[in-house]
Amino acid sequence: ERRRGIGTVLRTAARPYLEEKSRPGRPGYTTRKNSLPQIEVGRSGVSGDYNDYRSRALGSTPDRAVSILTSDVMAYVKDESRFGALSDGDLGENVYVDGLSYTFFEIGKRYRFSKKTTNSNGGGEAAAAAAAAEGVVVEITEPAVPCANLCNLEFINSGLLEPRQRIEKCQAFLEKLGIDDGFRGWYAKVISEGIIRPGDSVALVG
Repeated sequence: ERRRGIGTVLRTAARPYLEEKSRPGRPGYTTRKNSLPQIEVGRSGVSGDYNDYRSRALGSTPDRAVSILTSDVMAYVKDESRFGALSDGDLGENVYVDGLSYTFFEIGKRYRFSKKTTNSNGGGEAAAAAAAAEGVVVEITEPAVPCANLCNLEFINSGLLEPRQRIEKCQAFLEKLGIDDGFRGWYAKVISEGIIRPGDSVALVG
């Protein structure tokens, strides 16, 4: 069933380098990435995207070139009322996917993001195959791990809460995201470069 699954990209995002605002612990820092109409994905990462830990601690490793999150995770977390303000992009994902479980992605497996085609455009299966061949291919390298930087999100680090309440909410949020490997999302390296847009399909290669 996993091999036959096809998901849909709902959102693409990146966050540029903003000097001090890109450093955890500094005023204005957030994990949130803003929505873009498309992202250019290369072996060195997503164009115009900056992650401080990847850049400074990991030497801009290509193994974390792109991050992927599935919609089932957001639905599960937001089902708890105190986390209901969580928004798409808050977890720092570059690609947000619907129609697949987080368990669809596996370390070492490759996945293709490609433009969806319909027979109404003519060409039928040949057109679909050509579109798929031009897509972006990534290989999953590791699960994303919940970290305390997420607690800079406004609905957690709210001035309306007492310090103790912020700490408790942060701990509960991280525990919620850490229930299983990959639940927090996945990192991938890029095998075939290109553009990913909302509406693109994603499927297992092979």
